[in-house]
Amino acid sequence: MKLFLPALLCLAACGAAARQAPLNQPAATGQGTLAIRILSAQHAPLENASVELLSSRDSSLVRAVLAGPDGEAVFDQVSAGSYLVRASAAGHGMEYTAPFSYAGPPAAPELRLPDLVLSGQHAHNTLGEVVVSARRPFIQKLSDRIVVNVDNSIVNAGSTAMEVLERSPGVQIDQNDAISLRGRQGVTILIDGKPSPLSGTDLANYLRGLPSSAIERIDLISNPSARYDASGNAGLIDIRMKKDQRLGANGTLTAGYGQGVYPKTNAGTTFNYRNRKVNVFGNYNYAYRVGMNHLILDRNFYSDGTYTGGDLKDNAGRSPVQAHAGRLGLDYFASPRTTLGAVVNGNFNRFDRLGTNHSVVLDDQHAASSTFRTLSSNHDHTNNVTANLNFRHRFDSSGRELTTDLDYGRYHLNSLSRSGTGYYNLDGTKQQPDYVLDGDQLGLLHFTTFKSDYTTTLPKSARLEAGFKLSFVSSDNDARFEDVSSGVPVNDTTKTNHFVYRENNQAAYLNYSREQGRFSWQAGLRAEQTEVSTRQEKGDIRWDSSYLQLFPSAFVTYKLAKDQTLGLSVGRRIDRPGYSMLNPFLFLIDVTTYATGAPGLLPQFTWSYELSYTMRNLNFTLGYSHTVHDQNIAIVRFRDVFPNIPSADNVTVQIPINLASSDYFGLTVAAPLRIRPWWNSINNGNFYYQHYNGYLGGTTLHNGKPAFDVRSNNTFTLGRGWNAEANVNYNSGGQYGFMVSRPQWGLATGLQKTGFQGKGTFRFSITDIFWTDRPRATITYTNYVEKWRAYRETRVATLSFTYRFGKSTVAQARRRNTGSEEERRRAGN
Repeated sequence: MKLFLPALLCLAACGAAARQAPLNQPAATGQGTLAIRILSAQHAPLENASVELLSSRDSSLVRAVLAGPDGEAVFDQVSAGSYLVRASAAGHGMEYTAPFSYAGPPAAPELRLPDLVLSGQHAHNTLGEVVVSARRPFIQKLSDRIVVNVDNSIVNAGSTAMEVLERSPGVQIDQNDAISLRGRQGVTILIDGKPSPLSGTDLANYLRGLPSSAIERIDLISNPSARYDASGNAGLIDIRMKKDQRLGANGTLTAGYGQGVYPKTNAGTTFNYRNRKVNVFGNYNYAYRVGMNHLILDRNFYSDGTYTGGDLKDNAGRSPVQAHAGRLGLDYFASPRTTLGAVVNGNFNRFDRLGTNHSVVLDDQHAASSTFRTLSSNHDHTNNVTANLNFRHRFDSSGRELTTDLDYGRYHLNSLSRSGTGYYNLDGTKQQPDYVLDGDQLGLLHFTTFKSDYTTTLPKSARLEAGFKLSFVSSDNDARFEDVSSGVPVNDTTKTNHFVYRENNQAAYLNYSREQGRFSWQAGLRAEQTEVSTRQEKGDIRWDSSYLQLFPSAFVTYKLAKDQTLGLSVGRRIDRPGYSMLNPFLFLIDVTTYATGAPGLLPQFTWSYELSYTMRNLNFTLGYSHTVHDQNIAIVRFRDVFPNIPSADNVTVQIPINLASSDYFGLTVAAPLRIRPWWNSINNGNFYYQHYNGYLGGTTLHNGKPAFDVRSNNTFTLGRGWNAEANVNYNSGGQYGFMVSRPQWGLATGLQKTGFQGKGTFRFSITDIFWTDRPRATITYTNYVEKWRAYRETRVATLSFTYRFGKSTVAQARRRNTGSEEERRRAGN
């Protein structure tokens, strides 16, 4: 019965598709031809220019050809629909046509588009083949997402995935490593289109160990369709790994060195071998980075409005990280329409943290009464391995295809820790014996997923998508803590625990889309059934839950004029708690500060609405969302959430909670500008207001605060192989639950030089030049107020070098005969 819903929906979809287009039926009739001529800035024909036909709805690739000797590019067997054309050539810029509609036969068996002129200087040497990767801007605004092309930013060289995200439009990362998009938390992180099973600190450590040189692009999707998992109330961030598609043997070598307060180094290689039947690809990257986090806290405690005491805390942490990331994959082209693939990814990281805490305890007169000092160390090892088998078959040229993926992952964590605290009077004498705690934590996460998607075209420019997904997750966390203050280890029963989590998820979806004149619309429905069971060994506490939820979505676009489009979208989404958020272990930060999870944390549900207007390159999006059971990270007095556990007045705990609800109102503006032929500026702004409702720690929350985040990415073509980049960002601060953050801003710049006949690239960059991108905030409850500020290592100067070896072009015959462009976009599937 549990599998009945997914099977029923999938069979119904496939049955409908089979009635519309049987397997033995030839390609649909009613298809015509599009033709366009590609010219240089001097209006000379550009032979071998790369010309791509894109869907204007989502900018997905429909077909790619090469221009002939007269610059003519012809697309045959084109169905009626709405499209645009993108063209590029070596030594020239990339240009797009305006979106256009094609009626198809018999009304228009052939459509000739106006000539497309490519800007840029004419190349000195005519190439016999065309380079695969034309340079894209660092940030692209497409109809349904923002794309961050990682390699095309000088500043990103030598960075990590976490640092690239911090520089991406609308993305913010707070002091707890929580990632938000457009001011909203609840973002789902995908790796190559698949949700990451990691969350919280584990996810942050993974992203800090993933070098930017291994990433092709990052897609920011604020309102996904029913084809995607329903998780992520703020949207999806899809990190796509590199996969070379050039013929023959080729690859890259990368090395870099950075210096902030501490040094950072990275090195890596990508390799690829491709012929007509097989594509073997892979990469290996190593990074050694020493990070820094300096946190200043001013904590104040009250009783009935009267100040009762406080703490002044100075926390300094140093964290060397060694990260190894490897990937190996194979694509086998069984036929021009059938591809079999396999990919294995591995990440092996070591984190060594050394932290010091100096605290001054204040009495009810704000005078120092005593101090304590804590020295803590962690030695963490994570070994993460995932494997994927995939299959893809295109039935015909109309777009009918079947894809299937089977994934298995194993994530292992081992953490050894020691925390020692000394207590002192103001004259420096001992106040009480030292407290020393040792910890040994083991974590093991297994997951298996199977998914299949079927797409077919229907009459009247319609399209149907259907699929299902099965997911099985098992998480086992065992933590043992011993009090070694006396020199003899004694089990600390208040902290030792064993927590087991199981989750099964079954999902199925249908998505229908159609284009009618100036209208383009799609509607989808996704059903997800979730079963969760947990067991906490201490007290033998068990919790079980099972629920079925429906997630509808709809999108409508209307072309007001040739270069003006209006869009409306609506969708319902869910955020299930991350596995670490459910873990009830009490982790000691210092003797007055703990962190823990909440096994009873509820999923949050969100309805999101977006209205967008696009005029040429400008895009404006109005958004509203309503969330119930809003998940929030709170720092609160320990006794307010654990009233049955004795604790001192000045002990606090960081814990995930559910607020009653939240409402989000936002305006997003994307404005790419070409200020001069040599100066391109991509500007993004998010202006929003978020209102929260909830109750915690004797405090009723019914408040919000306007906020905005603006970023400008500027690239400069200086000539003779030189390029420069300057990026600036400003965040006004805003409200997140009980916390209000203050403004912060940063400036980054970089310089790039190509050499070695275009195969080598030198890059030098400095991020956060004035060291002003520092977070500050105030947390307010009726009986507790905390002010904090953090100094992170955001100012780093980096020098990197990349060298491309092997064959760097795709032969004209290969591009024309195999139609492999879509496989290239499957980046790691």
